[in-house]
Amino acid sequence: MTDKAKKALHDKLVSELQSSDSKIVTKSINQLREEGQLEDIVILFDLLVKSTDEEVKNTILKFLADIKDKNADLIFIEAILNDQYKSIQKELAGICWQSSIDFAKHVSVFTDLLIKSDFETAFEAFTVIENFTGKIESDIKIEEQDKLKDAIPNAPEEIKGMIHECIHILDQF
Repeated sequence: MTDKAKKALHDKLVSELQSSDSKIVTKSINQLREEGQLEDIVILFDLLVKSTDEEVKNTILKFLADIKDKNADLIFIEAILNDQYKSIQKELAGICWQSSIDFAKHVSVFTDLLIKSDFETAFEAFTVIENFTGKIESDIKIEEQDKLKDAIPNAPEEIKGMIHECIHILDQF
């Protein structure tokens, strides 16, 4: 397939994501697995925020969890930090622990989520930290543990246990 034909197919798939027919949207999402580009992740985030169709949402979430490109970590982190995606923050954090991408170098984002979020989002952030496979530098680990310790007195009761456990988990890295 020529570059021009690939671009035309990609443009067609991206435009079909705007369809009101959920079957067309799901088909396009699945085709993006083969023909998509890293930048398409943001389009899927936008669609996830706008969509009310559960099948479309589930298809997007499965697609995002299957992403293997190590460069996608920054796209996910930027979205988690972006207020525009606040309504899907829990889902984005969930994808981060389901993914094979290592988010250890973004530990501060997840400790902040654990401290500042509602229980469900905090739990997803905790699970991301629990699943880190990469090494965390000693000074960063100490900084994050101190941040967590400082948060304990003001944390909601249902989150305090996770914060304590997270402090211990960070000791392992």
